[in-house]
Order: sequence, then C-alpha cells, then structure tokens
Amino acid sequence: MKKILITIIGVISLSVIALLLLGNQNSIESLAGCEDNEELKVYCNFMNPEDLALTPDGNFLIVAEFGGMAPLVEMTSGELSLFNIKDKTKYKAMVNFGENEWGSDNCFRDPSIPFGPHGIDLVQREDGRLQLAVVSHYPNESIEMFELIKKDSWVLEWKGCIDVDGKYYFNDVSLDTSGNFYASHMFDSDFSLIDALWNVFAKSDTGMAVKWTQDNKFEELQYTSGSFPNGIALVQKNNHLIVNYNLGDKSILFDLDSKQPIGIYEHNSPDNVVIQDGFAWVTNHDHSVLESLGCGKAVNCTLPFSVNKLSLLDLSLVKSYKFKSKNMGVGTVGLPHDESLWIGSYHSDRIAEGNLSLGE
Repeated sequence: MKKILITIIGVISLSVIALLLLGNQNSIESLAGCEDNEELKVYCNFMNPEDLALTPDGNFLIVAEFGGMAPLVEMTSGELSLFNIKDKTKYKAMVNFGENEWGSDNCFRDPSIPFGPHGIDLVQREDGRLQLAVVSHYPNESIEMFELIKKDSWVLEWKGCIDVDGKYYFNDVSLDTSGNFYASHMFDSDFSLIDALWNVFAKSDTGMAVKWTQDNKFEELQYTSGSFPNGIALVQKNNHLIVNYNLGDKSILFDLDSKQPIGIYEHNSPDNVVIQDGFAWVTNHDHSVLESLGCGKAVNCTLPFSVNKLSLLDLSLVKSYKFKSKNMGVGTVGLPHDESLWIGSYHSDRIAEGNLSLGE
C-alpha cells in the first residue's frame, strides 16, 4: 500500500511539473539592449558564458561559452573566448593543436570540429606551465586539455583529451598541479528531464566526484555521492575538495585523506565554485527550478542569484552578494578581482561586473 501511495504521489507531482513547464515557457520577457543598472555593469555578445577563469597577469578572463547539455537543453557546440578586463573587449580564443601530452593515449580530437565547453579550471603546473582543463559536451563527452601560452596575446595550445563518452557526464573540473583532475559526474547518460524535475523534490543521489590520474585510471569517490553534483574545486594546500550539489541545495567540503565531510554550506541550488583570494566563492540560484522553467526561449534568464564568500576551513559564510539580476542572466559563477566581482551565466548573452564593496 505504501509503495502504491508513493507512486500515486509521484505521478501527481510529475503531472503538476509538466503543467507548470507548459504554462511557464514564455513568462520571462527578453531584455532590450545592453544596459548597466545600479547593481551590475554588463558586457554583451556572449553565448551563455557559463564559467570563468582569470589569466595570471590579471588582465583577461577566459570564458567558457556554453552550447548546451542534453537532456536538459538541446546540445550544440560552444567556444572558448577571452575578455580583456582593461578595455572591455571580447575575442575568440586562438587555439593551436599540439601533441597529445596531457590526455590519454586513446583520445583524439578533429581540429575542424568545435568544442562544447562547460566547466573550466586553470592551474600552474609543477613544471611552471599553465594548464587549462575544459569539460566538453560536443561532439561527445570529454575533458580537453590546453596549455595557456603568452605570446603577443594569450593563446591556447591543445595538449590532449580524455574520452568519457558513455561513462561519465561531467559538469565541472578541477586540476592538481601534476595534471590529474577531479570532476563532478552529474548523472548517468540515461538521465531525463523528468528525472531532473523529480529530483527537485526527491533529492536522491544522481552522481559523485570522480578522480582521474595520468595513467588513465578513474576513481569514483562514492563518499561524495549526492543530488546533481555541479561545481567542484580542489583546495591544493590541504587536500580538500569542495563539491556543490545543485539539486541537493548544499556545498560540502571533503577531506580527501579521511574521506569525511568537514564543512557544509546549505543554500538553494549551488552552481560553480571558485577559489580565489583565500576563500571559496559559491554562486547560488535564489529561485526555484520551477521558476527557471519560465525562461523558455528568452536569451537572458533574469532570475535572482547570489555569490557567497565562504571560509576554506569549514565553508562558513563570510559575506554574501545578492543580485536581483534585472539586466543579466542568472549567475552561475562569481570571480573576484580588483574590487570587482565578475559574473557568468548559463543562460545569457552577457557577463556582468558587480562591486565587491556592496556585499552583506
């Protein structure tokens, strides 16, 4: 009887979700123009600038322009671009193709096929070189490795890839200084939109963090299992790992040696996490998943979000930056630099610049 009741409740819940989905597809109006307001300066002509990284000279943002992520949205290609912080100009990143040095021997890339960037991470390796890892969903699932090189301007040289098609569905990636990485496996390949909507309520485990080493071995960190793992960041100095659980509504700090959680920050729908200036910066969606269904085909999903500055010791809240987002898509990443907070979005044609002096 109990199982039957749960099934009936599930069917009713999914029916309500379906009706809400149909009724909210066009409820958010499109933005006209590219105008600053009192809380955010905006810079346009991007395609879903989902994740950001800062070049070592502090003069450029590396931008992952997100094409899509099946089954949640239609899968298309995207690109990597650079944004000049000083003169506020954007241009497509120059990518040269080198030897497969930092990937696996069985992964190959056709230079004529575009990438599908999602989460990115940049580190300085032990040998001094700069390594950029990129989760790519196009044309199949992979982690793409690049060397960031300063010539007349910053350029990227492809250095290999790791093929995970049919095995993992990664969202974000975090490198160590030797070229190994941790990545957030969101869900299995047969995961559907209905599954995602159901997990808004059920919050069941859908994925976990995965470690890859350069001998092409994967280790599934089962103790990190949770609902829709999203942003991930390795705290290099003490071997800790931050994992955001987007549908689990929490960020957890794990000690990789003891395999135990040592800090939890509970807040609605955490997305990306950036480690900068000795703190973790977690971007949260301050709206419901059902509200986001109203974005429909609007270019910019103008829903509220916050960027939360957290302690690296236990993820306790230090300061919160809340945005109404009336001239910007919903934030997915917040990166602090020189008194500005640079913000990207998975559903927007612009990046934004907030003021670090205005937090709560």
